Amino acid sequence: MRAAAEIIDDTRHLGDRSEGGPAEAGALDVDAYDWAAATRTPVRDDELFELTFAAQVEWATEGTYLSLAVTKDVETRRFLDVWLTQERMHAVLLRKFLSEHGVYVEPRHRTPRQRLAARRGRWVNGFAVRVLGRRFTAVHMSWGAINELTTLRLYSLIREHTGNELLRDLLADVIRQESAHYAYYRSAATRELERSRVSRVVTRWLLGHAWDVVGSGLQPPAEITRLMRAACAMQPDLVAQLDATIERLPGLEGLALVRRALAKRVEAEAEAA
Repeated sequence: MRAAAEIIDDTRHLGDRSEGGPAEAGALDVDAYDWAAATRTPVRDDELFELTFAAQVEWATEGTYLSLAVTKDVETRRFLDVWLTQERMHAVLLRKFLSEHGVYVEPRHRTPRQRLAARRGRWVNGFAVRVLGRRFTAVHMSWGAINELTTLRLYSLIREHTGNELLRDLLADVIRQESAHYAYYRSAATRELERSRVSRVVTRWLLGHAWDVVGSGLQPPAEITRLMRAACAMQPDLVAQLDATIERLPGLEGLALVRRALAKRVEAEAEAA
């Protein structure tokens, strides 16, 4: 297993796309892309929906960072700083691409309700750090690994199915950075879960009782269900593959996290119909 610090260093250099070199913390450069090519190939309505959803979630890392920057671990704080810078630039790139197609991305994370949720999340996580100590790192890193994995797979599916060359190029760069984020989270999660049986028990319980699909709490439930259905339509065995990957983390065997989340949303949708 590679050291997490090595992964951070790799991540910082994944912004090397333009002649001017990488931007701060390896952020991608918006001026490195040929935006005149954005509309040369049509983009389907479902792609516009998926990209809008993704842009809003990427943009909302501002609030997520606020709620998670409670750790005193130097390496984790260093990673989170890199992660925030790169994720915000992903949002900028997606918003720019969408604007070329006449789509405005609403900053849903900046409403009073979402700002309150971020502050509340920071308080809850700070309390968890005091109660759980280092075990909180196991929860945080496992949760982050799962979120990055699902985000990474969504981007990969969009890229595989789009006919827009600029979007393919843009997503290739985003995927490279998301892959590095996932590698860091998974490496750190594995290390912490292997360290302590209590960490494995606590992490499994919290994921099983509190985890939901990326975007939950930000996006309307109907949009989350629509996105999950679209992803499954592009890859029918997606849920099984995601769960199999998640369950390779120590202590998470048989958790069926994504399958249960999808089933819960389908059931809620049926009840509301």
